[in-house]
Amino acid sequence: MTVWDIPSKQSASIKSLCTAMHADVAIRLQEMGFEEGQLITCIKRTAFNGPTVIQLGDCIYSLEQSVANHVNVSAL
Repeated sequence: MTVWDIPSKQSASIKSLCTAMHADVAIRLQEMGFEEGQLITCIKRTAFNGPTVIQLGDCIYSLEQSVANHVNVSAL
């Protein structure tokens, strides 16, 4: 399961970042706090496959599908 698969108003725990992701994107996500064990919550799913809005700690981020599909999570 990835961040893209989390239903609205549901939470999940980050398992890993996909190794196929571009290194610069992976580094940026790690700088933003996307690390194993972190709890994330899907705040909103936008229409027409637009970005998904998630909360990680005190921060709110929107991720495009191409990035969200590379963050592996486990449902709570």
